Parts: sequence; structure tokens; C-alpha cells
Amino acid sequence: MPSELKIVTFNIGKEKFGLDIMNVDAVIEYEETTKLPNASDYFEGVINYRNEEVLPIINLRRKFKMSDFEDRSHAKVIVLKIDQRRVGIMVDDVKNVRSIDPNLINEKPNIGGMRGADFISGIARLEDGMLVILDIDKLLTEEEKVAIDEVINN
Repeated sequence: MPSELKIVTFNIGKEKFGLDIMNVDAVIEYEETTKLPNASDYFEGVINYRNEEVLPIINLRRKFKMSDFEDRSHAKVIVLKIDQRRVGIMVDDVKNVRSIDPNLINEKPNIGGMRGADFISGIARLEDGMLVILDIDKLLTEEEKVAIDEVINN
């Protein structure tokens, strides 16, 4: 196990989340998306990423069943590498990159009301509060990955 993990931290509402920096391709400003028909409700749409590819954008507020953005103009998009594809996740704000001692990370609690939260890999206990660390490989289910591929490739 590494002596410390590099975690990109971000907010959704008042909650603090983190991702392993090794999965992050870039952080960009939110831009208006092109909506696609028959997409899941948390699928914000697509953008032209670096004039190279169509990038699907997932609205994490909706995915996590939180209230939607009132004002998207300040939102950020974290571009992730998931399997062999890039996916953008829309968040309120990206804070910083932190080095975290793995000993400060607890496994996610086994709470009955957390069904479907397999994408949480752990919770870090930090001096400024708790940080929910997400598992990128489980953020999207296999069915969701297939659905995104179908939407993008059709």
C-alpha cells in the first residue's frame, strides 16, 4: 500500500468527496451540453472535448439523488478515465489535491440505507471533516457504461 494517496477533492453541496488523482485526466469549466434523447436523468449531455472526442457528462448531484444545480455557471467538470473511455462528472467545485495517509481511511460503513453505493471506497477522517472517497471503477455500473457507449456511438 502506498505511503500516501493523492486525492482530488471536490464539493457537491456541503459534502466533500475525493478521487484518486491517477484517474483524473483534467478539470474544466462547465459548458452547455448537447442533450441526447432517451438518456438517464443524471446524464447531463455531451460536449466536444478538446475538439477530439464527444465527452459524456454525468451530473453527480442527480446521480447521488441530491437536489439539482440551481446555477450551472460555476460548476466544474472532472474528466475521468474509466476503462477505455473518458467521462466527465459535473460537480459544484474542485478544491485541491491532497495527500492522505491510507491509515486515515475507513471502509465505508455497512448501513442498510446505502444500497447502490458501491462506488464509495472509503471515508477519510481529516482535521477539517470527513471526505467520501469514490471508487471510479464502480461509479458507473456496467449497464450505465454500455448505455453511455450506445448513446455516444449512435
